[in-house]
Amino acid sequence: MKTFALARVLQLAERRSETLSRSVKLAHGIWLRARGRQVQLIALRDARIAQLAGELRAGVTAARLQETNRLQQVQAAEMRAAQADIDAAHQAWQARLAEWMQVEQRVKALRLLEQRHLAHLAVQQRRTEQREHDELVELMHRREAGTREAWDAA
Repeated sequence: MKTFALARVLQLAERRSETLSRSVKLAHGIWLRARGRQVQLIALRDARIAQLAGELRAGVTAARLQETNRLQQVQAAEMRAAQADIDAAHQAWQARLAEWMQVEQRVKALRLLEQRHLAHLAVQQRRTEQREHDELVELMHRREAGTREAWDAA
């Protein structure tokens, strides 16, 4: 029986798909962690704003206000960096996802070819079995006819 010629190619494509699947999951995790970091920074910013609002009601010194402004600028820079991290992680995740989807399409195509190959082999096998069966039946009829002729001659 003829083996599937692209079996090794299919096996390698499946392995590549599995590897890429893991890298997609890893990239997605990195993106989720980056978003989590941004949520933490927003919560911290909101807490500092609430604290500052309370302090402003009571009155603050100019030095304290300058320090608070400096902290807010640092916080804004952290927020921009967090957003940049999110954007980069999302872009990396989408790139890996696109690559995985491309490889997965190739795997599907190879599996379809393998199924067609197996179906073709099954048809060939049935034809061979039918031919062998027909030949056996024909041989039995010949023997039976030869036996009858021998009986008739005797």
